[in-house]
Amino acid sequence: MNLLVIGDPHVHPDYDNNRFTSLGKFIVKEKPDIIVCIGDMADMPSLSSYDKGTKGFEGRRYKKDIDAVIDAQTKLFAPIKKLKNYKPKLHLTLGNHEDRITRAINSTPELDGAIGLDDLKYKEFGWKVTPFKKCITIKGITFSHYFTSGVAGRAISSIHIGHTLIAKLHCSAVQGHSHLYNHSEQTRPDGQKIFGLSVGCFSHPKYTESWCQDTEYQWWRGIILLKGLDGEGYYNSIETITQRSITK
Repeated sequence: MNLLVIGDPHVHPDYDNNRFTSLGKFIVKEKPDIIVCIGDMADMPSLSSYDKGTKGFEGRRYKKDIDAVIDAQTKLFAPIKKLKNYKPKLHLTLGNHEDRITRAINSTPELDGAIGLDDLKYKEFGWKVTPFKKCITIKGITFSHYFTSGVAGRAISSIHIGHTLIAKLHCSAVQGHSHLYNHSEQTRPDGQKIFGLSVGCFSHPKYTESWCQDTEYQWWRGIILLKGLDGEGYYNSIETITQRSITK
């Protein structure tokens, strides 16, 4: 059984979604049994609290954000739907950018019923959605947009985040959020191998926002293939496929 992980795509109305057509074609070629989108499929710049009120915020609209996400998913699944006997299991763990919708409703209650996570149409496209800050375990591997630790529940982070995930969680764990690629492995006393993995991102190569301008040079853009899952948190092989190799 093979599993494909899509790092944070950050779909944004100011950037085209052509990379999703290429990704859909790649999926058709590889036919993974399971596809996991690790979250932040939607960037939702119109609901950003980071730079609200600045000149760069002008012109942002909620509808544009939603339309862009629907377009990206349409492009992604168009090649896949052409295959009659191929229906991969789809999982999506909501990220902090999708959570902008929830936070907007909480801070402005009159928006309740006017906007919502359902506008993204994730479930309509076939994703099984895991709530923000929750995790899902598939074949012994635990996935979440990001994991937290300690009584304060702070996000686990490090330039060696793969090792940190193993050290803090003691299981095979895969996350997004940092946009970094990092991978580490350990072996339990019973001989079972486990790993920690930060999967990079799948954002547009020209994507940039004020919140990330000083760190984006570190980002790795691509997707991850875990092949031959053993059901206990490990695999036969791991492949990193760069975004540029998919979209060339």
